[in-house]
Amino acid sequence: MPKISVVGSMNVDIAVKTDKMPIDGETVIGNDIKINPGGKGANQAIAAARLGGEVEMFGCIGRDDYGELVRKVLKREGIYYDNVKTVSDVSTGVAVIVVTKNDNRIITIQGANAFTNIEYINTVKEKLLASDLVLLQQEIPPETIEYVIRLCSKAKIPVILNPAPAIPVKQELIDMVQYIIPNEHEAAPVFQTNESLNDIMLRYPNKLIITLGKNGAAFSDGESIVNVPAIEANPVDSTGAGDTFLGAFAKSIGDGAKIYEAIVFAQYASGLSIEKFGAQAGMPTMREINERRGLAKREKTRNSQ
Repeated sequence: MPKISVVGSMNVDIAVKTDKMPIDGETVIGNDIKINPGGKGANQAIAAARLGGEVEMFGCIGRDDYGELVRKVLKREGIYYDNVKTVSDVSTGVAVIVVTKNDNRIITIQGANAFTNIEYINTVKEKLLASDLVLLQQEIPPETIEYVIRLCSKAKIPVILNPAPAIPVKQELIDMVQYIIPNEHEAAPVFQTNESLNDIMLRYPNKLIITLGKNGAAFSDGESIVNVPAIEANPVDSTGAGDTFLGAFAKSIGDGAKIYEAIVFAQYASGLSIEKFGAQAGMPTMREINERRGLAKREKTRNSQ
């Protein structure tokens, strides 16, 4: 089984559910609060692992209760975490999330994620270079992201980069990664351009995939733009949908799928994830995806008769 390594952030999410998103200076009444492990790195690792992937997590947590919660969840999900470093005198990363029916807003505090630095990577380099695929996000220091991409490129290990938050990415790094997957709002600042999404995708055929929320995802096959629709879903909480897409896409690519089929698979995973509250709690299993795909196939057959 291909080994997927995730180098990235591990947070605890403090999610507040409310009917109305507050505006500046406004206080609103919340309906619920949940404290769950999160962070784009851990989320994407869990999404891939829950679908049967062999996953190892690399990164840093604080020596606190939140860090212990992260470790417990990684263990529960079957993710190898022996190379996760515990840093003293700093908190585990935290994300504060305000969720309404159709929207969410997030504030992140980097905490121990800032210590996922080049010095740390050098202590785990041999383990990292034993990977078949590496998945990166941008909630760790930019110099670490660049260093890992260069290491993997030299070792001919494919990298999937999720450039979120939307920090500009050097052209030479874009050239080195196998796939780069921003959402529709991140693409322009990442590529530092005012071009249309279609024009950006046409410049990076079979490399750049842009996720479009309820409108699915799109990429260029070298000749035209290919749109992959989202599945029909009953949305409850969109938090973590993008991370679910990334983890599922990585699992599918690791298994040898072509880009189109991997995106279709990832759309099923992300679509199912929004039907539950919580980023990691909503991430589906392979059984759930197979059941939904089977239902969709039967519906299509009935409609064609």
